[in-house]
Amino acid sequence: MRIALLMASVCVGQITCMGQITGSWDADAKAMAQALVSGLEKCPPRVIVAKFGKDGWAKTTWGPPTNLDYDVLRTNSVKWPYHIVISYTILVSGTKNRKNREEAEQDVRPSLVFKLSYKNTYDFGDDGSLRLSETTTQQILEGGSWKQRTLLPDACWDHIPWSD
Repeated sequence: MRIALLMASVCVGQITCMGQITGSWDADAKAMAQALVSGLEKCPPRVIVAKFGKDGWAKTTWGPPTNLDYDVLRTNSVKWPYHIVISYTILVSGTKNRKNREEAEQDVRPSLVFKLSYKNTYDFGDDGSLRLSETTTQQILEGGSWKQRTLLPDACWDHIPWSD
């Protein structure tokens, strides 16, 4: 039953079956982590064109995620025996302010570029279920500590990649 549910959750939507499900809890959790990374690698960039007060229009591009890495951690929970932690980098670029929206949309030369370090923690259930339980960002100016961050509802990386 657990294997059938895992196969169903991995093989829906945009994700194709990746490897074989072994029936081993550790191997199943690792396969799920690899499937999540594969899905996040396919996330498109998040592009926002907006007016910033009297300063004009600018385009900001977030992502896509790069430098993806994962770890699978055992927990003491019976229902959620694994945490899957995926770390990645989001490159953020912004253009100079423009007079109108059309000029901002056409601008491809960023005037500001920086990187954000993110981690997503997923709970992997004993029945093959999966949930995004925590999203954090590294606070560079605060000694590199990791803090909870706000989900971006239109960013692929802030969801389970094959949901929606």
